[in-house]
This record gives sequence, C-alpha cells and structure tokens, in this order.
Amino acid sequence: MHANLLDIGDERWDALLATVQHDVDHLPAYLAAHDAFRGGASQLAVVEDDGRALLVPLRIQHSDGGSLDAASSEVRSAPLFTDGTSVEWRREAIRELLMFLRSRDVASLFLRFHPLLESSVGEFSRSGAVVKHGPTFNIKLDRSLDDIRSGMSKSHRRGIRKFQAAGYDYAPDPDWEWLADFHTIYAQTMERVGASDDFRFTLDYFERLRDTLGEHVSLWTLEVDGVLAMGSIVTECGGTVQGLYGAMNHEFHKEIPHIGTYDAEVQWALSRRAQNYFFDGAAYELLRRFKAGMTEHRPVAVSARIVIDPVEFGRQCALWERAAGRSVSHADEFFPPYRQPGVSLGGESHVPGCSADDHSATIRDLAGL
Repeated sequence: MHANLLDIGDERWDALLATVQHDVDHLPAYLAAHDAFRGGASQLAVVEDDGRALLVPLRIQHSDGGSLDAASSEVRSAPLFTDGTSVEWRREAIRELLMFLRSRDVASLFLRFHPLLESSVGEFSRSGAVVKHGPTFNIKLDRSLDDIRSGMSKSHRRGIRKFQAAGYDYAPDPDWEWLADFHTIYAQTMERVGASDDFRFTLDYFERLRDTLGEHVSLWTLEVDGVLAMGSIVTECGGTVQGLYGAMNHEFHKEIPHIGTYDAEVQWALSRRAQNYFFDGAAYELLRRFKAGMTEHRPVAVSARIVIDPVEFGRQCALWERAAGRSVSHADEFFPPYRQPGVSLGGESHVPGCSADDHSATIRDLAGL
C-alpha cells in the first residue's frame, strides 16, 4: 500500500476519478477555480494497492502557530474508494493516509462527506469524531416528472402552475451571453444578503468555470423584457445535477415563483437521464420548509474531525488558549479549534485557512432562490 499527493495539474487526477463515482467538487478544474479565488492549492491524496484506491481532495495549509492542517478542498470533496474494496482494506487505507499525512507534519484533518456518495464514514469514525450537520435535500430521478411533482406540497404545485401560466422561460444560455449581467446581479445579491467575502465570487471565477468545466457546467437565465431577472450556475457530474450559484434581480424578487426554476432544472435533469437532482441543505428554517416541500429524500450531511498528531495539536491549542484567554471549543464545533477567526497569534490575525464548520447550504440558498 502506497500513499502520495498529486498536484492539481497531474494527469493522473482525472484518470483516477474515472474509476470512481464522484461529483463536481472532485474535478481538478473546479477546484483550480476555487484555489485561484481563495488562495491555496488543492491536492489529491491517493492511497493505492493492487488496483484499489482511496482518493481524498485536500488543501494543506499552515497555521499561524506553525503547524500544518489538512481539510477537504470544498464542501462536497468527500473521500472516495474504488469499487470492490473490503472493509478491512478501507480501514488499512485510512491508517496509511493518516500516517502519510503525519509524516508530512500535518496535525489535523477535517473531512466533509457527500450525502449521495459512499465514503465509509463509519470507518473514518474509528479515527476521530463524526459530526452531523442536518438534512440535505435530493430528488431521486427514478420516476416521471408528474410523479415527482405529485410528491411536492400543494403550494409548490400551485407555484409551478403560476410560473408556467406567466410564460417564464428559464433555460440554459448555451453561449453564456448573459454572464456579465449574471455576475452583476450576483454581486448585488451577495451585497443585499450580507454574504462574507468567501461567497463574493468574481467574474473571472465564473469565466474559469465556463472555460474549464465544459459540459459539466451551464449558465441558466430568465429574461423579462430584455432584462436578466435571475440566473443560476448549474452543474452536472456523475449523474447528479445541482444548482450552485444563484442570483436574483431585486426588481423581480417577489414577482417570480422560485419553485418554477427548480422544476425547470428537474425537467432538464430528467432529459439528461441523471439519477439525482441535489439541492443541498438549508441555511435557515424558512428555506428548510421550502425544500422539504419538494422531496422526502433528505440525506444527512456529516463531517469528520481527526487529530493526526496529538502532541502538535495540543501545542497549537495551548497557544490559541493563551492568545484568546479562554479554552478551545469542543471537537463538534470549530475544528481545528486553533483556526477560529479573530485571535492573533505571533502578531498576525488568525483566520480559518483550511477548515471550519461544514456549510450545508449553497450560495443559491443565501440568495433566497
């Protein structure tokens, strides 16, 4: 059994992904766009043995106190195992991964898991704490559109009829002609909802997605009288369709029934013979109720927090406690605790570089779409 790290430009990354069920958060092109926006460099940790493999996209970053910490590159960059691996093999691969990271002076590992992908969460729990983050929402596309709609709430079915009666045309923009306008209303949306800088994506970021993800990504738009009323970035990968980034022109916020856009994406996903229409979690209760009215399939989002080097982890916690004047939080809160924002270590502002509590809501949720 052998472990190593692949850089994002390594051709083996795509080749290895071809052997496993994965989502867009595992694609090197998608992660490269995030790296360019956020800083840092994603790598693929690979544990291999006789044609079997464990794949884990990671960002490894320095803390202010001098340690290294690793975390899943993005919210759904879950660990992946190739088919045919036994429980015993997976346990050994996880041990090999942790020993490999420790040999590289990594003190902690924060992992996010994909609610629709099998990542052997139970086997990772043998090495650390697994924390549940609440339900996500998914529509299984194993039945007709009429059957899917019949499973929705009455208010959603009414909203879909209202959307259709108004003649709204929400569809992919094949040439991305509306991208600049989309970014404009996206920026306005993020300002309106008070989003953090992590969510204020630049036009360059969206252009990178367009230019590098190919058929995995599309821009959806709804135009009213020559004005872009709303739009979304929709991805398709491994049989899963999902809307990631949404924007609403404030002039149309109360005019357009949002459920109609979800319905249009479901129709498209069915036409593409996708298996799932995934619309993630919910940032607040009103949105939770809205999404719950669409489906009864609500897989739970989880994360794992693993201490790889207890001595270095303890040293970092002690440094943080002295600087903060209080004890570190429990493992089911911010992890690693010494990366909590707002505390200065060594004269520098200490901000979360590679890991924080799991966010189970998409940017579309922040926009209220």
